[in-house]
Amino acid sequence: MNAADFAPDTTDAADTLAAHDKPAKPASMNPEQAADLAALRAAAVSQDRPGGPQETATPEVRPELAAEIAALMALAASALSPAFPSLSRIYTADTTQAAGHAIAAVCQKHGWLQNGVGGKYAEEIACAAVLLPLSWATYSGITQDLAARDTAPPSQVTMASQPLPEPDGAAMAGMPMMTAAVAPEPAA
Repeated sequence: MNAADFAPDTTDAADTLAAHDKPAKPASMNPEQAADLAALRAAAVSQDRPGGPQETATPEVRPELAAEIAALMALAASALSPAFPSLSRIYTADTTQAAGHAIAAVCQKHGWLQNGVGGKYAEEIACAAVLLPLSWATYSGITQDLAARDTAPPSQVTMASQPLPEPDGAAMAGMPMMTAAVAPEPAA
């Protein structure tokens, strides 16, 4: 070792890059090893240069995909919130937008959902997203109505569930009466 080994480096980056670009082949390397070394040096140089792999920007997240995912999450939370009320407090607009953007970035990176959330079945998924909560609300409403009818005292029962009164002769006076036709008995 000499003093030059410990001296501060006064070369600039351009000199360093130029030194890396020079092919070097020590005497002890075979041609395959020399080619590997050259490839490694080229990769190291490309990482150090502006625009190299370390300075490449992540691809822009498609805002429409992020919005679709956020809307789908908000729709699912609102559809399930009658059964699980805490979901409406957890999945706020800010939360679903942030999650939608994060999920869209992952989808963009891997090439998933490039045709949107529903793809070619977007209309069917939208229909199900509207009709399934409506069906659940209808079922729950009818179930509650039936339970309320069964537990209500007789004075609060609606007219539809009360039996019809038997007709009496005085109320029926003056009304045309229908008589049943009696079929003749068959001849023996």
